[in-house]
Amino acid sequence: MGAGLGLFPLEYLAVLDPFSDEAKSLVKSSPPVDAMPLEIIDQAINRVKWSTREMVVPQNSKAIRDDVLSFYLMCQGVASVSYPYSREVRLISDMTRDTIRYRMYDLFKRGGEDFCVRTVQRSIKLVKLDGSDLDIKIPTEDIRKLRDQEMEKDGVDIVDDHVLPQYMPRYAVRWVDLSPLLRHRRTELTKLYLVQGWAMLTLRDLWDFYANLIGVKTEDYIQSVYERMLDSGSPPKSLVEIGKRISALLPKGPELGEKFIRVSSRRLRPEFFPPCISKALNGVGAGLRNYAITMLLTSFLTYARIAPPSTATRIGDVVDDISVVRDEIAPLIFEAAERCNPPLFRDQPQEKASIFYHMGFGMTIEPKISDSGKSKWYRPPNCTKIQMSAPQLCNPDEFCRKIKNPLTYYFRKISEHAKTGKGEKT
Repeated sequence: MGAGLGLFPLEYLAVLDPFSDEAKSLVKSSPPVDAMPLEIIDQAINRVKWSTREMVVPQNSKAIRDDVLSFYLMCQGVASVSYPYSREVRLISDMTRDTIRYRMYDLFKRGGEDFCVRTVQRSIKLVKLDGSDLDIKIPTEDIRKLRDQEMEKDGVDIVDDHVLPQYMPRYAVRWVDLSPLLRHRRTELTKLYLVQGWAMLTLRDLWDFYANLIGVKTEDYIQSVYERMLDSGSPPKSLVEIGKRISALLPKGPELGEKFIRVSSRRLRPEFFPPCISKALNGVGAGLRNYAITMLLTSFLTYARIAPPSTATRIGDVVDDISVVRDEIAPLIFEAAERCNPPLFRDQPQEKASIFYHMGFGMTIEPKISDSGKSKWYRPPNCTKIQMSAPQLCNPDEFCRKIKNPLTYYFRKISEHAKTGKGEKT
């Protein structure tokens, strides 16, 4: 182990933050996926069912390296067979959060409070209440209430000198610096004790916020991998196999409860479409018609409605009822074509068959599931390609800055809506 911060080596930073420079340097020196040792592959799969015994901080350089590589294999494997904000992604995000939180607690028990705080300070700007320049006074009664609430939340009813420090407000962070957690519904302003724009935190709060932040970064990373795979085509078979084995470990049946939020593929939700898709649906001028309707809208609507894994190359791989295409997807496309100026099919009637061609059914206006695969099922173009091919369609909103593909905009919008408790859960 190398030199560290206080009692603990710097290598620990890699397993407390898999997106740190320390972790990324381990990934850069790793072998290609097809040459990855079997023990790391098995660890990537088994991470989703770890108990606290497996969550402890690895104790040597090899174990730390294996931990980081297995984390990235797990994320990339799921991105190859699922889509952003699916049950699989939520499971990985939650297990990553739980692992990081337990490791912070584990290090704290071993005298590593300062090490944990310094780790958090890399991602969250916080100050210590004692000895800081903050002119904040918390009434003694409120301190007791905060302590008791935190202990009640954890089911702790015995107070001793070891337990108590975890539940006393000792740190402060500006609430605006918690915006990633607020945006992903990982915390709520109404649950924070705020003084002059600062949120008062106990050590337990600190671990929770930091662990949730790593969980959010995990979701964002899987989204970025999914977007790259959309552009590049089929992912490596070894990643697909890892992803399938992880998916097979997902809990089945009613015991899921409300824990996992899955993007509904049962009906399209136009209120969550990105601006470019909404603009295409409303009809465009002559110079944009073919791209907006045939290239963009057709691919987006089929992928948004069906939500296929990245391994699927035909609609027939995931759909066995042609009515999904004929009665749900195609009418939206044809209506948008009719709204164009002039209407697309009036002077280009062959484009109706071209639409089904881009869905993978070959040149036809009467598609059947058995026709699936006669042509290529086109993937939605990413935002860069849309900007280059049809800049008039691109009118980004604030949400667009977080994504690189209109499809992930849609999945993310639905997921965040579902987390409010108002969305569909399936």
